[in-house]
Amino acid sequence: MVKRIGISFAVGRRETVPRTMEIMKKAAELGFTEAWSGVGLDTLEIVKEIAKLANSLGYYYFVDINPKVLSDLGASPGDLGVFKRIGVGGVRADWGFNLEQLAAMANNDLGLKVELNASVFPVDELDNLLKLVKKPENLMASHDWYPWEYTGLSLNDALAKSKEFHDRGIPVGIFISVKDGERTTVEGLRHMDIENSATILLNSKYIDRVLIGDPLPTDEDLVKVANARKRTRIRVVVYDGLTEEEAKVFNREFRDVRIKEKTIGLTAGGKNSIKPRNIVRRFKGAVTVINNNPDYIQVWIFKEDAPPDPRFNVIGEVYPEDMVIIEHLAERTRSILSVPTGEEEVPVVLIPYKSA
Repeated sequence: MVKRIGISFAVGRRETVPRTMEIMKKAAELGFTEAWSGVGLDTLEIVKEIAKLANSLGYYYFVDINPKVLSDLGASPGDLGVFKRIGVGGVRADWGFNLEQLAAMANNDLGLKVELNASVFPVDELDNLLKLVKKPENLMASHDWYPWEYTGLSLNDALAKSKEFHDRGIPVGIFISVKDGERTTVEGLRHMDIENSATILLNSKYIDRVLIGDPLPTDEDLVKVANARKRTRIRVVVYDGLTEEEAKVFNREFRDVRIKEKTIGLTAGGKNSIKPRNIVRRFKGAVTVINNNPDYIQVWIFKEDAPPDPRFNVIGEVYPEDMVIIEHLAERTRSILSVPTGEEEVPVVLIPYKSA
């Protein structure tokens, strides 16, 4: 499925509403299509205002619920009408519901989506839940976020949990924080540049939706996440002596990406006359181009050390902060098929960061 990106709001303070709405409009222009917030009796009017704008901008806007929220709003698992009336598109069952109650919510005739808590829902009960759900298209899933440092999930655990939902056709959402922020699902991404954390998750096979968890993100944060959805950026520290032909590898879309044991290969069509140069030892993070191959532009990024090879020109190295992307890059080989697959494969783009 096409990956989606979203934003989050804090609805407890009336004074932040104008800025929230500005962010919604800016984000919509950048391709954001989802929004999330809490909801309660004391914030119902603010949620209504946000929902009205969200719907006009084409957002899927969902809110957190638990048994107390339902009780306060005069709702129940079998009667979610209040959420339809306030204009939200879905409810996220944070905690406190059994399988029968979740199924009752998912079987609603209101067109509301019901989000399972992907971080804590017992995945061994998923199939039992699906047996009770007559409208599986109403089911989605999204993770928790963890405001306290050291309390988030590991990336491996988050992906393993997500796989169980994704493989059953349930789209999975996950939260990322701004750098050094609070609302992240994955602890290891908390202090990372937001474009890199979004890139890692959007490269995952099992994450379908990435939302900025922290409210009131900057315009720069929005742009970084929007960029991550459009292409996978890898910055390269360029060595002196780069030739005009070698420079053709930069700012080019690579849609054929092969993940090997010790290397990553990027291939694109294009004439070039790259000649042998700087034939030296390759190392972890080394960026090389193939010489004497006039019909293809081919880059190999190394994940381990290797001796010199006369076919490989070493032109630079991956910017250290982006090495984590190399470790989680997804393979892209669908471009070799002549039949459209219906699945978006964003290109990998090498960006010259600076000269060494």
